[in-house]
Order: sequence, then C-alpha cells, then structure tokens
Amino acid sequence: MATVPALVVVTAIIAIPLVIGIYLSFTNYTPVRPTFSWGGLVNYDQVYNSPTVDAAIKNTAIFAGAGIVIEMIFGLFFAVLLARKLRGISWFRVVYMMPLLVPGVASSVAWSVLFNTGNGWINYFASVVGLPQLNWAGGAHTAMPTVIIANAWAGIPIITIILLAGLLSLPKEPVEAARIDGASELRILYHVTLPALRPVLAFAALFQMVNLFREFAEFAIITGGGPGLATSVLNYYVYQTTFVFGELGLGAALAVVLVFLMAVPLLVIFKLSKRGAAPKWAA
Repeated sequence: MATVPALVVVTAIIAIPLVIGIYLSFTNYTPVRPTFSWGGLVNYDQVYNSPTVDAAIKNTAIFAGAGIVIEMIFGLFFAVLLARKLRGISWFRVVYMMPLLVPGVASSVAWSVLFNTGNGWINYFASVVGLPQLNWAGGAHTAMPTVIIANAWAGIPIITIILLAGLLSLPKEPVEAARIDGASELRILYHVTLPALRPVLAFAALFQMVNLFREFAEFAIITGGGPGLATSVLNYYVYQTTFVFGELGLGAALAVVLVFLMAVPLLVIFKLSKRGAAPKWAA
C-alpha cells in the first residue's frame, strides 16, 4: 500500500512540466510582455489556422513514419546478423555501437559536411562514379531524405542493440525444434523468432518513435528547417516560435499539440503489440 502514495508523487512530478505548458498555452506570455494575461483559445486558434503548422505536422509525420520504418527494418537485420555465433562477433558488436557514443550535435555537423554541395564527400564520390551531384540539404525534394539518412545513422544502432538483447535472451529450444523439423532460417525468423520478439519489437519502436518526434539537432544544423518549410518539423517550429520569435504562449500551445500527436502513433504501436496471440510455427 505504501507504493500508492509514491506512485502518486512520481506521477505528479512527471506531470508538472506538462501542466505548466498547458497553462502557458492559454496565455499571451512573451518576454516583451512578462505577464500571464489569459488569452483563452487564441493560441490554439492560431495553431489551427496556420499553414506553417500544417506543413510542420506533415513534415513530422513523414520524418517519423519513414524514419521508424527504415530504422526498424535495418535494425532488425543487423540484430539478427550480430546475434550469430561467429568468430570475433563481439568486436563487430562494439564497432557497430560506436554511433551511440557520438553526440547528436557532433554527428549533425559531420553529416552537414558530408552532404555539403560544393566540397562534400558524398558529391565527390558521386562525381567519381558519374552520378549527378545533388544539393542535398538545400533541395526541396532532397532535404528531408538527407535528414532521415543522418538520423538513421544513429537510430539504427539504437534499434539494433535493443533487439539484439532480446534475441540473445530468447530460449533456444523452439528454434532448434524448428530446424529439426526442416524449417528454413527465413521461416524460423518469421514464425518463431519474430512472434517471441514481439514485446521487444514494440518497445524498440515506441522508444525510437519518441526520439524521432523529439529530434532537433539535424534540422537545426543540417537544413535549418529549409528550404522554405520543407524540413520544418513541429519540434523545430516550437523552438523557433518560443525562442526566436519570443511567442512563449503560442510555443506552449504548439508543444501541447506535439505531445498529443506523439501519443497517437505510440498508442497504435502499443495496441498492435498486444493484439492477438503470437502465431505458432507450423512446418
């Protein structure tokens, strides 16, 4: 029973920033006018009728949707690869996890150099093999893929290490029984390993989806939200509105919208992970 008050206290502490943000979203608070005058639904009305916010929500959905699909697919592939018992596999695991040690700002700077239009390495090697040199971070159709690639470099190892831990903890008996029955490695992966790994897959997707919605460094350093509104995601627009334009009340309203938008895919992933019983392998 003593745990109930403790849970209430912890929940209250966690909810404090959200409560303050919701309160600020109903005010006209700015650094120029540092008073908490009540504004009602003015900020939310501005959010609802803003084409910039519409573009930011669309860009956020594209970035998070494409990012989670790419990172889950490649993360699972590398996790299965690194779970094999091969000579020297421990060294490969250590090397593969190196991107996790690089701060987001540092990796964003490195990727901005790699994607530089004039003297970046990617365009240099593209010219060597006869491919066109693109304006990666400055093109309307290439800016978002550029940021997705840069984020995937650090995101895939996160998925991999979570799934690798799950794979190494799975019981070996079902896999061995399937092999004795003559199942191929692909059928074992689909019918035995993945169903048993479902809770870990759900956790990895939930964890990384939150990171994708919160991503900031790549947009601030590589593209600056441009060109135009091509990479202006909601999290970056919250920063611009709050700290560049000084509209703290409007920024708080945008942050509240971001939280609720973030909750939708998280609930979907959670529901999908719980739906139905894990299918059994059949020869």
